Amino acid sequence: MSQMATTTAVRAPRRPAPARPELRVVPPTAPVKAPPRTLPFALFCSMLLAAGLMALLLINMSLAQGAYQLHDLQTRAAMLQEDEQQLREELAVLESPSHLAREARKIGMVPGTVPVFLDVSDRSLTGKPVPAPAPSGTTGGN
Repeated sequence: MSQMATTTAVRAPRRPAPARPELRVVPPTAPVKAPPRTLPFALFCSMLLAAGLMALLLINMSLAQGAYQLHDLQTRAAMLQEDEQQLREELAVLESPSHLAREARKIGMVPGTVPVFLDVSDRSLTGKPVPAPAPSGTTGGN
């Protein structure tokens, strides 16, 4: 046979079952509590939710109105920029030397031949003033 030792399982002794407590009916001397009222709380929560949704609706409407105003202002700004560009182009034409010379000839001005400079600090002239020649194509008298 084999040299293994045989082991026998040792069982723990059985405990006796605990005795069941004796049950009895409690006399109705204590007042019975009414179930908590849930209707006011539910109404409060519903009203709070409705107020929040209305606030969100008003905020959304004001943002949408602001977006329309922003679009109108951007359109107006673009139109004003176009007007400004057109006016700058007109000003550049009116400031050009050829236009200024043409307008000066129309009112009877003639180009100067020799420049003369006036020094204001000592009231002296630099250069010799010479009368300008009469414009061609004009007659004497107004």
